[in-house]
Amino acid sequence: MTQPARANQTVNSTGTHVSCIESPHSATHRLVCTRVSNTPAALPKPEIKLAQNNNPGDIVEMSFSEEESDTAITLFGCDCTSCINALRQMRGQTPMPV
Repeated sequence: MTQPARANQTVNSTGTHVSCIESPHSATHRLVCTRVSNTPAALPKPEIKLAQNNNPGDIVEMSFSEEESDTAITLFGCDCTSCINALRQMRGQTPMPV
């Protein structure tokens, strides 16, 4: 009589595993897989800064077309500055100042 095969959990010696998280670049709740640590990292205590008074003249208007926005959303699921600049880099265009 033969013995049936049995699966065991594998031990991951690197201390990481793959986990699904919500994409920070998606307007919808799209999940992406990423490698995370098995041990929780100690979060540094955030430094508290006082709010600054912004002058209306300091606000910079981002200049991109609706077509660029739609294409970035189609490719990356987002039209943030980083995604628009990635699209422009793919097209050989100059990036927007950040």
